[in-house]
Amino acid sequence: MRETLTLLLVEDDLSLSEELGIFLSDFFDTIDSCGSAEDAYEKYLKTSYDLVITDIQLPHQNGLGLVEKIKKKNPSQMVIVISAYKEVDYFLKSINLGIYSFLTKPFDSQLLINTMIKATTQLEQQKGKMDSSLVILHPGISFDLKTKTLHVNQMPQELTAKEELLLFVLVKNANAFVRNEQLSQEIWQSDEVNNSTLRALVKRVRDKLGYDECIINLKHRGYKLSTHPS
Repeated sequence: MRETLTLLLVEDDLSLSEELGIFLSDFFDTIDSCGSAEDAYEKYLKTSYDLVITDIQLPHQNGLGLVEKIKKKNPSQMVIVISAYKEVDYFLKSINLGIYSFLTKPFDSQLLINTMIKATTQLEQQKGKMDSSLVILHPGISFDLKTKTLHVNQMPQELTAKEELLLFVLVKNANAFVRNEQLSQEIWQSDEVNNSTLRALVKRVRDKLGYDECIINLKHRGYKLSTHPS
């Protein structure tokens, strides 16, 4: 079964945006359109997108400024930049920001199709690999054992290195108790970690997971991550 893909399209020319939306609907299951960089970034902070396509010339804020903010938030985000201008400095700055592709208007239809086929194929392969290591902990909450990333309502959560390790061990042993000694060894490479230090770490992770009884403590047995995937 094909992976579902989402797109954020940023284009202030309404007719072009509609035209692109129709064309791109053959490749993406969900398309959100914005006419300004400000609206686009606000949407981006609330929703996870597989691909961002943005024009350079936007009202108030340059599209490359938007790309810079997005890349700072999520360095691995795939971005395609479109522009009516073939100026070298735009192209070079786009490359420096780590964009996937740079397309100029008016579009070469075959190049646009080929770019979308290549991009969506890569995205589907990435999502397929990610899904195989993805563990659903609770509706809207997942942890990727491969990348050690926590997502809540599709948004990545910031974790410290020790929070990542704690979640990794608990998720691998989901619904079973992990002894304090094992956690101490896995996280601090030591058997002599103060219990209050471990409790404080667990509390921070509980707060980030956010669902009731996500991590249960039983005296003398350790901690257990309880999953409720549906």
